[in-house]
Amino acid sequence: MERDSLWFRVLSGRYSVQGGHLSEGGREASSWWRDISTLREEDWFQGNVNQFVGDGKNTLFWTDVWVGGMVFRDRYNRLFELSLLKEETTFGMFSLGWGIEGDAWRWRRMLFAWEDELVGELRLLLHNVSLQVHRVDRRVWRLETPSVYTVRSAYNFLSATTHVDHVVPVSSLWHKNVPLKVVIFAWRLFRDRLYTKHNLFCRQVIAIDAQSCAGDCGEMETSSHLFLHCDFFGSVWIFIIRWVGIISVMHCDAPSHFNQFGFLGGVAKSKQHILQAIWFATVWKIWKERNNRVFNEKKMLNSSGG
Repeated sequence: MERDSLWFRVLSGRYSVQGGHLSEGGREASSWWRDISTLREEDWFQGNVNQFVGDGKNTLFWTDVWVGGMVFRDRYNRLFELSLLKEETTFGMFSLGWGIEGDAWRWRRMLFAWEDELVGELRLLLHNVSLQVHRVDRRVWRLETPSVYTVRSAYNFLSATTHVDHVVPVSSLWHKNVPLKVVIFAWRLFRDRLYTKHNLFCRQVIAIDAQSCAGDCGEMETSSHLFLHCDFFGSVWIFIIRWVGIISVMHCDAPSHFNQFGFLGGVAKSKQHILQAIWFATVWKIWKERNNRVFNEKKMLNSSGG
C-alpha cells in the first residue's frame, strides 16, 4: 500500500503497476505473488479491511474505498471512463482541486448534461471531506485487536464462516497426511482459482481459441471438466473407484465430488481420512500431468490408467 516503502518499489519494479495497483504479473510472476494478488478479488478479505485516509497520498481516488463505503469507479463508472486521471491519488485530486472550477476534473471530451450532473453529485459528496496532512493513510485488519493481519485470525474467520460458493468444510482440508502445498492447491481448486485455460482466457492471458483441454479431448478446459469429465483425465476416477472397491455415481463439481468421495467408505473417520488422502493425491497427479503436457510436452500417464 505505502508507495514510498521498499517492498512497493521492489514489487512495482518486478511486476509493474496497473490501474494504480501492483500488477499480478501474469505467467512470469512467482506463484506466491499471484496468490497474494488474488486477495484483492476476495470479498471476505476486503470486507475485513478498513481504510483510514490521512493525507490521501496512499489512497487512489477512483479505485479505493475511502468515502461512503463505495468505489467511485463503480458508482460513477461513466466519469471514471472519461477521466484523464484514472490513477490519481486522493491527495493529488485534492491538490488539483475538486471544486466547481477544479483542475481535478479533466475529461477526454466535453461532458453531456447528464454526465455533468454526475460530477455535481460527486462534488457534493466531497464537499465536507478534508484531508489530514500530518497523518498517513493506513489500512487496519478488523479481526485482530492490534489491527494487524495474522494468519490465525484469517483461518479462524474462514473456519467459522459458511461460504455459499464453497461447501467443503475447512477442517477437511487440513489433512495431516497431505503436504501443505497440496492442501493449498485443493483450496484453490474448490474456489476455481487454478490457472486452467478457461480461467486464463477470462483473465485475457490467452486467446479464445486456445482453451482446448490438455487431455486432447477437444473440450474447453475448465476446472470441473479437467478433473472430472475429461475423457482422458476424468477416466482416472473409474480406476480409482474400482481399486478401492466402491461403486458410485460421482458429483459433477469438485467440492461435491470431494465430500462424496470421502464418505464412500462409511462414517468411520479413519476411512474418511484415507479416501480424502487418495482424492488429494489423484487431483494433484492430474494437475502435474496437465502441466507437463502444456509446458513440457511430456506425458506421464497413459490411456490405460497407469
